[in-house]
Amino acid sequence: MSDISESITGFFTRKTKASPPPRPVLSNALRFPYGQFQFRFQLAKGAAYEIQTTRDLQNWDPLSSHKAESAETEFLDAAAEKFNVRFYRVVSETVVSANVIGYVSISLSPGFSLISNPLNAPNNTVEKLFPNLPEGTTLHKFDTMLFRLNENTITRGKWSKPFETLAPGEGAIVLNPTPDPKKLDFVGEVLQGDLSLTLPAGFSIRSSMLPLSGPLHPDLQFPIAEGDAVHLFDREAQKYVIYSYQAGQWTPDVPVIRVAESFWVGKTSPGTWIRNVVLNSGA
Repeated sequence: MSDISESITGFFTRKTKASPPPRPVLSNALRFPYGQFQFRFQLAKGAAYEIQTTRDLQNWDPLSSHKAESAETEFLDAAAEKFNVRFYRVVSETVVSANVIGYVSISLSPGFSLISNPLNAPNNTVEKLFPNLPEGTTLHKFDTMLFRLNENTITRGKWSKPFETLAPGEGAIVLNPTPDPKKLDFVGEVLQGDLSLTLPAGFSIRSSMLPLSGPLHPDLQFPIAEGDAVHLFDREAQKYVIYSYQAGQWTPDVPVIRVAESFWVGKTSPGTWIRNVVLNSGA
């Protein structure tokens, strides 16, 4: 009888392991015209947190530490104007935010450029991504089924195809018709998880699914194959530079991709660009 009493007592007095608090989610990202960056996140009132930042998605540095004064916290990075690329996450105790957000800013040279959207925005339509480009700006995406370029133009202040999208991994040719560079700000989330991008046989315009720069292969893990060719566009010279892959070597050199840059790729056979991305597994 005493054994049963002890078992019942032990059952009711046994301490249960506390479940970790929910992971904060960063939202409402905004880059102001003068360069500052703002976002929001939710934490329990009084919870201690640290905001961390990175430019390469590998090395995280502490930026700010506080305690949440309310259920929703708004953070403004006044130093963001000093950087063209910056990403953020929040760590509360050992819990890391579920997502990483940030911005990428590039200069759109006069004439043609091959660009990409390096971040997943809440709305990836051209009217939302590029709201302030000048009259006469054109954007061309390549239709791999019809094997032709489609044209989207700003006329009387509006895109002719405002709901056309440009998602991470895709690419577009953009014409800046003015003699002056135009600034483009991309704001959104860094894609995570098991990512894949179809690479059809023949030509297509593609880009990195991640906001990273570097050699296309092996650093960016592009699935290059014998006989493939990559065409990068030199914005300053307004001409293409062709890189071919033969006998296991690049000619003239390994193509280096910039953040928010796209490129033509000619594949001898279909392929898939796969990235397995885990950014917030721990602090």
